[in-house]
Amino acid sequence: MTRNTTYPRAYLAGPALAAADLGRALVALIAAGYLVTSATDADPADADGLVADVAADMDAARTADVVVTLPGAEDSPEAVYAALFGVPVLSLGDALAGVTR
Repeated sequence: MTRNTTYPRAYLAGPALAAADLGRALVALIAAGYLVTSATDADPADADGLVADVAADMDAARTADVVVTLPGAEDSPEAVYAALFGVPVLSLGDALAGVTR
């Protein structure tokens, strides 16, 4: 997969109850030039909907140029899955400092 170095695609992974931290990280990453996506904020009606939402989140992490983690999400399913496909997994601080690994 070709990585986008002009506007890198970042998947933002954070603890589910860290909405304020996720919001601040989202603003910082966008200001740094990242195109950012994060977990689906949905309330599926049934198990099939939940499976589809999780699959979409995992696919977004796998196809990102980088997965950026907040404290507590370093070993999140999205980060681990993306790493298996060679996607760099960075802390927010490293991503904002320009680390690429």
